[in-house]
Amino acid sequence: MMRLWEQHASEYKKTLSLSIPVIIAQAGQITVGLIDNVMIGQLGTGPLAAASFTNTLFTLVLIFGMGYSFALTPLIGKSWGEKDNASVGSWIKNGIMANAFMGIALALLLIILYVFMPYMGQPQSVLQPSRDYLSILIASVIPMMVFYAYKQFAEGIGDTKTAMKIMLWANAINTLGNYMFMYGKFGAPEMGLTGAGIGTLIARIFMAIAFIILFYKNRKYKLFTELYNQASFGWSKFMQIVKLGIPLGGQIVMEACAFGLCAIMMGWIGEVGMAAHQITATLSTLGYMIYQGLGAGTTIRVSHYKGANDKEGIIRATKTAMNLMYVYCAFSILLFVGARNILPLLFTSDTIVIQLAAQMLIVCGVFQLVDGIQIVLVGTLRGFADARVPVIITFISYFLISLPFSYLSAFQWGFGAVGIWFGFPVGLAVCSTLFQMRYKYILKKI
Repeated sequence: MMRLWEQHASEYKKTLSLSIPVIIAQAGQITVGLIDNVMIGQLGTGPLAAASFTNTLFTLVLIFGMGYSFALTPLIGKSWGEKDNASVGSWIKNGIMANAFMGIALALLLIILYVFMPYMGQPQSVLQPSRDYLSILIASVIPMMVFYAYKQFAEGIGDTKTAMKIMLWANAINTLGNYMFMYGKFGAPEMGLTGAGIGTLIARIFMAIAFIILFYKNRKYKLFTELYNQASFGWSKFMQIVKLGIPLGGQIVMEACAFGLCAIMMGWIGEVGMAAHQITATLSTLGYMIYQGLGAGTTIRVSHYKGANDKEGIIRATKTAMNLMYVYCAFSILLFVGARNILPLLFTSDTIVIQLAAQMLIVCGVFQLVDGIQIVLVGTLRGFADARVPVIITFISYFLISLPFSYLSAFQWGFGAVGIWFGFPVGLAVCSTLFQMRYKYILKKI
């Protein structure tokens, strides 16, 4: 009995130690994104509109790249759990090459988008600043993908703190770079929106270089540096990463697109709906951020247990993350529902927008449980290196169920703007149920 209690206590400790740095890093990214928007907003409505248009194109590409890089964590984690050091070194080398390859591919895709921007129906006042801004951001994609490769390697061996520290330093560099080049401070030229792109580029180059230096200089990575140097390129492993990474990237992009399409539907209703949707979507990241951190920690623990062929460990790791999720889920529901009339005041004083956002926050509270379940289970399935079936489940849940339900609720059943949010709990409930079925199916095969 005591042994069992110690195992569970150790699992909670390890899951939290892995998850908390990921959560802090995500919080830092959200914060720096808000700071970016505030700083760009000081330049005027035109630059803010140009940044919004550019980021709409760029963010989906970057999200795909981030999801693609997730492939490396379960592959390294499994080999690490098996104590197969030679494979770990091979995965690191091939993973960095696979990420760099995808970085080049994404940069080429963005160049194509850059060429076609004049045909996207945007005002001329927005077009040229948008193109200038995007041209700088394109250069940041490859170093960002290189950073993600090292980040996911580190997470594969159970180190989430290093990436967190680098990302927090990069956020500070990004903010300082924006201040210098946007406003012409400390002797730098005043470049407006283009200066914001330069600040982002400098920060992302720093992230890649910092992790490369740490990889070779930090003593805790000495073994992995040696294994990397001994390893050679293997086409089979390279393609295994690509084939796993593409559906993982697609899965995350689908989730982002679903929210984006809901925002478009809000635009059909009016400005009030769009404003309330933006407020609610921003607040919902408070829950999503924590769940994602727990999901990342679960991926690492499950991949290690899979490598060790420890079925009980896999079950214990998943249940631990679920229990932690339940605790935070209860807090989120109380926050969103109990403070639904207060939270929107952080964004606006418009009474009509506040009332509509309050209704949306009730719906947001309703789907916290199923959202938390599906994110944790995605983490478990990722730990199994299972991606093809989850991406199909995600497509069915969001595009065949959630979005049509949102449309019907808003425009056919008369619920208006808040009805668009009705699709989320329905789609997420289907998603979490199908993920549970998939998890149990794989567990039986182990």
